[in-house]
Amino acid sequence: MNKRKNHWYRLSALILAAALLLVGCVGCGTGGKEPSASSGSVSSDTPVSQGGTADTKGIAEGKTITICASENIKVEDYNTNSMAKQIEEALGVNLEFTVLPAADYNDKLNVMVTGGDDLPDIIFKPDNASVDVWANEGAIIPLNSYYENPELSANIREACERSGVEIPTYLTSPDGNIYRMPAFGQSPNGEVWKKLWIYQPWLDQLGKEVPQTLEEYFEILKLVATTDLNGNGKADEIGLTGTGILTYNGCWFDSLMSSFIYAYDEEYRVLDNGEISFAYTTEEWKEGLKYLRQFFESGLIPTETLTQNEEQYKALLNSEDTTVFSFSYWNADLMNADLLDRKLEYTYINALEGPSGLKEGMYMPAVPTVGAVITADCKDPEAAFLVCDYMCNESISFSQRFGERGVDWDYWEDAKVDNKDDFVATDPSESILLVAYDDAAFWGSGTMQNRSFLDAGCYVRQREMVTRLGINVANTDPEEVKKREYSQLYAASTAAGQEVARKEVVSYLPLTVEESEQIMDIKTTLKTYLPESIAAFLSGARDIDKEWDAYLAELDQIGYKEVLEIYQAAYDRLYK
Repeated sequence: MNKRKNHWYRLSALILAAALLLVGCVGCGTGGKEPSASSGSVSSDTPVSQGGTADTKGIAEGKTITICASENIKVEDYNTNSMAKQIEEALGVNLEFTVLPAADYNDKLNVMVTGGDDLPDIIFKPDNASVDVWANEGAIIPLNSYYENPELSANIREACERSGVEIPTYLTSPDGNIYRMPAFGQSPNGEVWKKLWIYQPWLDQLGKEVPQTLEEYFEILKLVATTDLNGNGKADEIGLTGTGILTYNGCWFDSLMSSFIYAYDEEYRVLDNGEISFAYTTEEWKEGLKYLRQFFESGLIPTETLTQNEEQYKALLNSEDTTVFSFSYWNADLMNADLLDRKLEYTYINALEGPSGLKEGMYMPAVPTVGAVITADCKDPEAAFLVCDYMCNESISFSQRFGERGVDWDYWEDAKVDNKDDFVATDPSESILLVAYDDAAFWGSGTMQNRSFLDAGCYVRQREMVTRLGINVANTDPEEVKKREYSQLYAASTAAGQEVARKEVVSYLPLTVEESEQIMDIKTTLKTYLPESIAAFLSGARDIDKEWDAYLAELDQIGYKEVLEIYQAAYDRLYK
């Protein structure tokens, strides 16, 4: 472990650079070692087999495995937690937890690594950017041989089957080694989350259908701007609102620009047959800017929307009178809880067809990230690996989210409910897989419990946990009915989004520490220059036709091509 000592100054710089590491996935059509992107459907309603074999239990029997975890005020005691007891009983292992404060968890871990301290056998949920740096320092070990051993990786292999994802591929570092154990929760909600929400009552007043093209949307916004649709005698109707450029979460710009070229990627990257480009250097982007400029020239989108923050955005959505016709977000939850009736009056648009016929919605699938690493100080790495592998079985993974099986949740065949006919799956076309008895009290209340790690460490949950969760539809309480209708509205928007989502996207692109460091300053400059330029073009401060070449020249000077070359090399390294 001497290699780890006296490297704090170097480690700090490298971790800052590695924070630029991009974690996600690459969609279809890429060739090479492309990870599976199948639906991950479970073929049977019967729960899968859980736990290790007699042989694997022998490997861990009587061993003590030390684990470092981040403090969670909702977890009473990791050592006595029912999840810990279940793991210990299944594998015959003894678990001993050390808990560090959540506020500076990774800082303390980095001090331990660089200081040459004796490390615990397993570290739960380190910062992803630190992992490859720690590997370079010799603080953690590669796990390739354990992943390749069917007895040691039985649960991860089963998890690959039920999720439809080749999990180890997403955990592989640029040096070809796997240092990470997975934390992976699939959800269709996360894959196509961004969309436009449109106020249906105003459409009805105008006698218009939900727009399908950007041109139809533009014409409707002109009517919104000239009609007192909320009847308050004020010209306060806002056609579209959201947050500023590259704020990503609530940015309206991505939804409109994607009618010209795919613009939902957080860096505006486009993947086409294995070739990466930046959307903001294309003629399609230029034409999109010219078209969107009309919205501002006509006063249909307030100029302040170009730089608006989320608090200002929320204030508009929560105004006493309804003033917002459309906004961009993954749901309507930026509105206050007491505005549930208003939320239910919005409908959705996943994609607007552009002048060329392009109609593509967002696609951002969840992918495995780091749930744990095994350190070089671990004397029984096989036993430590088995602990992490066991945590990836379906039942334990569900317990990470819902609590103790048999207490907080059950598989449907074991469900303790008065009348099973009162329940349907979240996706009514699916059969029910599991039921949670009081999830609001368990996950959302903030109450301390001792039945789950609450996603500390490893887990693999396939999307069926979301789509096949049993919902009681017999409850006729008006507020409960409204909440259910709102959930169904969001589920419908997600299902519709799958139909138009672009499937070939960049989001898993592991860089070496050196590559991340090389482009760190360039990316920082681009993150400032791009929003400023887009805002200037749309507001009219810069002429799009006259200054387009100067804009491209400035991008070139900043060094976007260097970033692109590194991204392409990283992509080719992994997939070609």
